[in-house]
Amino acid sequence: MTSSLARLRAATRRARRGYTVVEVMSAMTLFAIGAAGVIGMQRVTIQGGADARNFDTATNIAREWQHRLQRDALAWTQPNSLVTSSNIDNTVWLHNANINNTWLVPAVTTPLAGNSAAFDLLGRDVAPNSPDRVFCVQYRLAWIADNQSGSNITGLIRAEIRVFWSRLEFGPPDCSDLAITAAGTRERHHIVNVTTAIRGNPKE
Repeated sequence: MTSSLARLRAATRRARRGYTVVEVMSAMTLFAIGAAGVIGMQRVTIQGGADARNFDTATNIAREWQHRLQRDALAWTQPNSLVTSSNIDNTVWLHNANINNTWLVPAVTTPLAGNSAAFDLLGRDVAPNSPDRVFCVQYRLAWIADNQSGSNITGLIRAEIRVFWSRLEFGPPDCSDLAITAAGTRERHHIVNVTTAIRGNPKE
């Protein structure tokens, strides 16, 4: 009886003694490891969400510029059944179609909205030198079927649009930089490309 009572008292004293330093340090170490893992996953999740948002915005901008070039073709109404010369020079951008297949920066016209080559984080037009610029647009126009100054009524232009933005560790992109795919430069950007075909809109 006395022996059992002594063991009970000893167990009670050990229970009252609490945790040892080793036990506390072990628990803190495990907690720190778990917290580091959660923080690491959170960072990856946030970055992945930002990248997905940027790709979505860039795709919308590329489609918007595709529509802008198609709207520009509304001023390209000749040649037609009555006129044998081309009036593609009436367009804002399409008259730059060439056989050299070079990339071009859209010339900014007034008003800025609907014409700019630069966009902010939300996909709104901003000035190309604005500190708010996040996305830049460049385009390339080449004849698929040259209208030959109007002698070919079925003239057709291939339009390529690329939207690019800087990776996280770099600053705002340079919208006038035509060498973004060159070695030493392409790894600094994300790029979205869209290609379409555009023809004139003869009235007759």
